[in-house]
Amino acid sequence: MRPARIITTVLFAAAVAVTGCTARSTVHPSAQPATAPAVALPPPATSATSDTAPPPSTVRATSSSGQATTNQPRWTTTPKAGSNNPRVPQDIPMLVGIRTARHDGYDRVVLQFRNALPNWQVGYVAQVTDDARGAPVAMAGRAFLRLVVNPAWGHDQSTPPYQLTYTGPATLTPRDPTLTQVRWVDEFEGYLTFGLGLTDKAGFRVLQLHQPSRLVIDVAR
Repeated sequence: MRPARIITTVLFAAAVAVTGCTARSTVHPSAQPATAPAVALPPPATSATSDTAPPPSTVRATSSSGQATTNQPRWTTTPKAGSNNPRVPQDIPMLVGIRTARHDGYDRVVLQFRNALPNWQVGYVAQVTDDARGAPVAMAGRAFLRLVVNPAWGHDQSTPPYQLTYTGPATLTPRDPTLTQVRWVDEFEGYLTFGLGLTDKAGFRVLQLHQPSRLVIDVAR
């Protein structure tokens, strides 16, 4: 082979090698596989759709003055109240459910509403009475909580024949350690009255839950 041809061959091979290196180095970094560092995922958020509230250390409760308190639920025997001021009639709270549950250390009453939550007040009374007649209401138990919510309806007043929105029993008798009876006493001019019969006077707290709208009364054992 002639020297000139040898030199040409060598130069051509070198050019090919350089071209190959240049092509690999111009590939976009995003096209290269990458290994991300291990990251611990946060725990799932607590859903507000369940009647089971977070532990007492994290729950948002309502104090005896009606003001919301964060991370400090108030288990007291003093009267409690809360203001929600729903728009009427667009968001009028309509009762759709009454239920009870037994939890570790307390008994629970849940009132579920369609639309918004109503204003409410609850406290111990010597005897539960209805608003329409002012007459005493017989209830099981030795201590009694009277709960009044407003504005609220127990029927759909927007469309005749104004059917009831809650069709379950007006009286529940769970006979839990503290909670012995829950009774829907009456509906009168936008006020719904309920009585809670207890085995004895005990501290209680009130929670407001959403999606759906629920008013929760927990009574300690």
